[in-house]
Amino acid sequence: MPVLTRPRREDDIPELLDILARQQAQTQYPFHWPPRRSPERFLQRPTELEAWVAEWDGAVVGHVALQSVAGDELGHLWAGAHGVPVDRLRCISVLYADRRLPRRGIGSALLARATGQALLDGGAPCLDVVAGHLEPVNLYLSRGWVEIGRFRPEWLPDTEDPVHVMILPRRLPEGSSEPSARHTGLPAG
Repeated sequence: MPVLTRPRREDDIPELLDILARQQAQTQYPFHWPPRRSPERFLQRPTELEAWVAEWDGAVVGHVALQSVAGDELGHLWAGAHGVPVDRLRCISVLYADRRLPRRGIGSALLARATGQALLDGGAPCLDVVAGHLEPVNLYLSRGWVEIGRFRPEWLPDTEDPVHVMILPRRLPEGSSEPSARHTGLPAG
């Protein structure tokens, strides 16, 4: 059964918050629970450009959002690595899946959807991930993301390693003005 992705709707929020709360003890995402901002504000951020859910057999099972990026230290780190202005950055964020359905491709489908949209609108994909969260780190690396540095956000305890700061290089095939399907995880054509 394939994972389907679609734009998030307001009526998805209760189920998404339930999934977020259920998986947090196992994944430590978000790192603090409850989040310093309300769970609703963690999910729906003021910088959100678009958001999607994953469905499995008609049920909502995951979430991802695409965010604009501030012109702060982290934003400038990403922008410098991409060689673009900060306003071209598109941050993949709030990516999580229902832990009761492991190894179904939910995270991969959501990552592909958000990455594809970031590239289609001319954006430069970026993200950060807690160093100890090895499953997502490995997912990103396997999809062509590269670490460009480390950063210590204010919410990260001193006992934790700094977060990985990553970009998806925006290499285009020679003679093409379209992003490569390899970058998005979407089929070519």
